[in-house]
Amino acid sequence: MQGILAMWLDEDGRLGVIERKDERFGSSFHPIKRDEKTREMIIINNLWYTTYTGARHYFRLNTNDYRVSGRMQKVDGMQWALRESS
Repeated sequence: MQGILAMWLDEDGRLGVIERKDERFGSSFHPIKRDEKTREMIIINNLWYTTYTGARHYFRLNTNDYRVSGRMQKVDGMQWALRESS
């Protein structure tokens, strides 16, 4: 994945956060989900945050259906394909 600095995934590997290079802020953080059909990671609703904690708190909101399983662990992001959500 181009521009990816770091990736964290939950214990199931379905949900997580990526850190990408950003021209304005240096880096930005995005909540992601895995597409079960294509096995790609998708940025959820084109959301972005300036901190990892901001992106992580997205999964704690009661206004969405995404719930992480266990703790997020830092993983090698190069093994995943990334697709922008439409």
